[in-house]
Amino acid sequence: MRHPDAQLRAGHRPAHLIPPGTDPRNVVVVQAPARSYTGPILLTITITGGIVIVIIVAAITFQMAMAAAAAAVPTVGGAGVTIKLAKTRKGA
Repeated sequence: MRHPDAQLRAGHRPAHLIPPGTDPRNVVVVQAPARSYTGPILLTITITGGIVIVIIVAAITFQMAMAAAAAAVPTVGGAGVTIKLAKTRKGA
């Protein structure tokens, strides 16, 4: 057996762990369960996915704002007066 705890995992009861005068048939070896990496992996995937979604939403919002700014009619205002600048066709 290659690992030190391989005997315990196989169900063997090493004699040096059993106190003297104890019946080996009544000894129960308790082990800690193996560590599960499912939680940390899912947490990492969730955080990474959330960051990606925030970046995508920010990029779409920025593109929409730039498109709206390009389509807006420029205005000049001051003292409660607004002047809209509009293009006119020549010859109309």
